Amino acid sequence: MTLSPTTRTLLSEITTLSGNSLQRAMDLGTLLELAAQHDRQQPLEDLAFSAKFITKSFDLMQRIGKDGNGYEKLAAEFSAQVTRSQELLRALLVSADAMTTAHFSGNYLEMNTLTLENLMKLYHDLSWYKNYRIDHATK
Repeated sequence: MTLSPTTRTLLSEITTLSGNSLQRAMDLGTLLELAAQHDRQQPLEDLAFSAKFITKSFDLMQRIGKDGNGYEKLAAEFSAQVTRSQELLRALLVSADAMTTAHFSGNYLEMNTLTLENLMKLYHDLSWYKNYRIDHATK
């Protein structure tokens, strides 16, 4: 998918904010573009919120370990948010072309170890988008 100048600028600003740590920048750009083109901003915002929760929860789960206090509850919420985020991703892809849909389906929507790794990288980038939105909402 070709990114508009507006989306490229936004992606550049997010990249800078992240300290050049984006791992799935082009896919993030595609989601930004889809949301802008098809008036799907709310699913994108909800996806970014879920992504931030998922990345923070995953870090906490790794820190406390499986035997840690509250791990099971956190793991259940983590799993529910992953499922919800995939539904939101599907909602964003409704208006996407076949090639974009196939790319996202193969990389993020199948349930296997590789897609979960890919999802975590995309969540990382979406978290930076969420940070960007928070920073710019207060300015």
